[in-house]
Order: sequence, then structure tokens, then C-alpha cells
Amino acid sequence: MQQSTGVRRERRDMVRNLERVLAAAGELFAERGSSVTMEEVARRAGVGVGTVYRRFPSKEHLFAAISHDVCYDTRQSLQQAAASCGDARMALAALVRTLYRCCEQQPALLDPAPSQDDGTAAQQRELYAAVYEMLQHTIAEGQRAAIFAAGDPDVRAALCMELLTPQAFRHLSRLTGGSVEQVADHVTQFLLNGLE
Repeated sequence: MQQSTGVRRERRDMVRNLERVLAAAGELFAERGSSVTMEEVARRAGVGVGTVYRRFPSKEHLFAAISHDVCYDTRQSLQQAAASCGDARMALAALVRTLYRCCEQQPALLDPAPSQDDGTAAQQRELYAAVYEMLQHTIAEGQRAAIFAAGDPDVRAALCMELLTPQAFRHLSRLTGGSVEQVADHVTQFLLNGLE
């Protein structure tokens, strides 16, 4: 019986350490991108560096795991935001605002470096493909409801996507000096003027 209790305690410790590593890595990668070292992750998590390496053989694996979670969470947030809106205008505004909030909070995890080939870039591409599909659907719905003008929803969604990248968000934030909400409002109004 005592051995079973020790095994359970060890498993709980392993789970707790993994959660601490993931939380620390998420914070550090969000702050500084992939330049973070495994030693920094271990230090912030309050564990030994061997604990980090036991679960993640390299920093790239850890970065990919964190990026996967962030992309998944972002996608879920976008779907919930768009689904909670009454019409296409509101859905478009919700998509822009939600995506920009995510870009502000997790820029390095949503914006892959061109040289990344560890699977992380593929996760971001899948996220932005989903954003494109949500935009295309929203635009098509708006056209059916006579809110948006006629035109190819695929082309219009592609044009909208140009303003919904992390790079565009950073540039517009610097240019306007505004909050994420203000930048989202500017972009939403611009997109609506083009679609209506």
C-alpha cells in the first residue's frame, strides 16, 4: 500500500511540474519569442533543467507544444466570438477584436519566423486558414442578408486577411499609438466600409 501511495505522489509531482513548465514557457515565449533558453524556463518554473528536458527533448519541441496550445485557444476564441454575434457586421468586429487581442498577448506564438520548420509554422498556417474560412463565411452571410455588397467572398476574405496578421497589428499599433480596442475599431470600420 505504501508503494502505491508513493507512485501516486510521484505522478502528481510529475503532472504539477509539467504544468509549471508549460506555464513558465508560455509566459517567456509570449514575452520574448523563441530566444528563450530551456534554463530560463526551468528557473521560472522552479524545476531543474533536467525536468524540462525529460518531457521536451529540445526548445523547439517545447515552443511547438506551447504554440499549438495558443493556436488552438485562439481558434476556439475566434469561433466563440463570431458565433455569439447577431449579424455579419458584429461577427466581423468580433473576429478582428478577438484576433488582435490574441496578437497582443501572444505575438511570438502566433507569428512564426520564416526559418521555423519544427511544425510551429504549420500550426500558425492552420490557424490563419481557419481565420480566412471564418471571414469568408461571415462575408457570405453578410451578402445573403444584403448587409455587404456583392462580390467574391473568397477575394474579399483574402483582402481582409491582409489586415489581420500579427505584423499588421504591430504596425497599426505603432502608427496609431492606440490600444488594441482602438486599433480593432479602426480596422473594423475600414473593412466594413469596403464590404458594405
